[in-house]
Amino acid sequence: MENPKTYKWVGTRPIRHDGYDKVVGKARFAADLNLPGQLHAAYLRSPHAHANIVSIDTSKAESMPGVKAVVTGDDFPALDITDPDHDVSINVLARGTVLYHG
Repeated sequence: MENPKTYKWVGTRPIRHDGYDKVVGKARFAADLNLPGQLHAAYLRSPHAHANIVSIDTSKAESMPGVKAVVTGDDFPALDITDPDHDVSINVLARGTVLYHG
């Protein structure tokens, strides 16, 4: 094993070049960007840990001013892809059955 004293960075504090800007609130993050024509998204999560989806009424959301689109799991193609380590599909939005709260 090499002499631990030959390592320059192990056990030292890294230099944080952006540390001051983060501490005083001057740092910019991706969420701080506002681009022309940019849209924002909001989503409603399931209040139930496991449930069958009977219907989703999107009429109130669609009638709100400024709303460009309301989407549900039925608006996306069904993916027959599963994670080999888990017995659940990897669809982004629930389709037919909610499998977890939120």
